[in-house]
Amino acid sequence: MGEKDFAIVCDSTCDLHEGFLDKAQVVCVCLDGSERGELEAPSALRRAYRTLAEEGFTQVVSIHSASSFSPVTDAARNAAESCADVIDVRVVDSGSASAATGMLIDRAARYRHFSVAFEDAVAGLEALASHVRLLVIPAPSSRLALRRPRRTRGGLIGRAAATLRVRMAGERGLYLLSQGSVTQLARNNDLDALACRLAHAAGAVADNEGPLVHALTASENVRALRAVERSLDELGVRSSCLGTVHACPLTEVALGKGAVAAAVAPSSAYWRDEATLCGLGSKNGASGGIEEQNRRIT
Repeated sequence: MGEKDFAIVCDSTCDLHEGFLDKAQVVCVCLDGSERGELEAPSALRRAYRTLAEEGFTQVVSIHSASSFSPVTDAARNAAESCADVIDVRVVDSGSASAATGMLIDRAARYRHFSVAFEDAVAGLEALASHVRLLVIPAPSSRLALRRPRRTRGGLIGRAAATLRVRMAGERGLYLLSQGSVTQLARNNDLDALACRLAHAAGAVADNEGPLVHALTASENVRALRAVERSLDELGVRSSCLGTVHACPLTEVALGKGAVAAAVAPSSAYWRDEATLCGLGSKNGASGGIEEQNRRIT
């Protein structure tokens, strides 16, 4: 990388393959999802930032999943502040997770490849973060499935009954993770029905915002992945698939084994011409890709 390049840092919740990250020259701070790993995240990120400073970098964009999904974003902010004396680190919260975070990392690498200025690249990534969404069907007993929904009705008794249904009947839900908020969209015992609801939700986004791109996340459940793929195809959702990634241990902590998810973004936002980013950083006061990875792992 040249002197004018900025460094890119992420963590394993992006679910991108190590081979892709290495080729894209993205520094990934790998965490295992344990309590010890969460406690070590700030120091691991500090080491990564200071190592980059020692290598001659002066600017870093550090991209992480929503703080409502993972504690790493807050750890990155703390680490960035503690390293401000040696390197300028801008933390970008994807507002989402998994492949949706991966979309931002993919674009960051592309922006750097095409020599987009650091401030403009950060502003462009923050703009894209406002458009990416993760539609996810987690495992019934996962941390996400058992958390309190964004809008809960029925008081304590209603919440207790809902949790009991999930645990006793294996009832699953469909959730939307967007701009840092988690919203439950549907609940059903039938995986195919939830996959259909996921496709309808993606279709609604396409109707409002134009054609989409999407990337799928799988976790030890081929049937769930195929159900989502089939539903998107049968409903004719206007979206092109960038590829499929496999959930890392840190993602599985939140979503559970057997989860499936679809990250979606408007095609116009994802494929935005780099030339349109010129000057975006000053206007906003801004302090190869998943598709290639898919070819490598399939």
